[in-house]
Amino acid sequence: MLHYKDIKNKDNNLDLAVKNLLNMKDPHIFFSAQAVQKENLHHRMTNVFYGVLTYTPKACECCGVINEGNTLIKHSLKPSDIQLLPYQEVPSILRLFKQRFYCKACHHTFSAKTYYIAKDCYISQALKFAIAVDLKKKISMKDIALRYLVSVKTVERVLDTFYKGPQFRPNDLPKHLLIDEFKGTKDCEGAMCFIFSDAQTGKIIDILEDRRNFK
Repeated sequence: MLHYKDIKNKDNNLDLAVKNLLNMKDPHIFFSAQAVQKENLHHRMTNVFYGVLTYTPKACECCGVINEGNTLIKHSLKPSDIQLLPYQEVPSILRLFKQRFYCKACHHTFSAKTYYIAKDCYISQALKFAIAVDLKKKISMKDIALRYLVSVKTVERVLDTFYKGPQFRPNDLPKHLLIDEFKGTKDCEGAMCFIFSDAQTGKIIDILEDRRNFK
């Protein structure tokens, strides 16, 4: 297992390559020359990607004070393992060292955030989307869990998150929508899937297997 001192220096070439591989666009995450490792985790050989998440926050997440001067200081880095989509049936994780910040005004600490992982979650958004797409097919939850190397309970939680919300009618849609497309799995109808969500709450409304409309 590598430590922060081993990965604190960014390697521009490998950083770009790993981000392309993981379909990651967050500029606050970077990778070093030692970013990709093979490790034995839970008695299985696993692809481990070591990354660092750091930036300068505009304000304190706890009290809201504006970061002026040295109001917010970089406190420490806390590693966390984020499960990724498996590659060739080999488990893959992102061991992300998240920057923690200390606020001199309220004396609280908070961690850096990224769109790539939901708050207090240890599964990447890409993995959740892949599970959600498969849940729309005639595949059992057990088979989906085996495919993505997760538990059946995890598949059930994804189902609750994505599909058990209210059914939206055109008049019920939020005032502002966020729309995006992402690369789907090989068994999807199209190469790119389509997702849209509420811009104010961030709640996902629906995911379509194909971004194209044939009607």
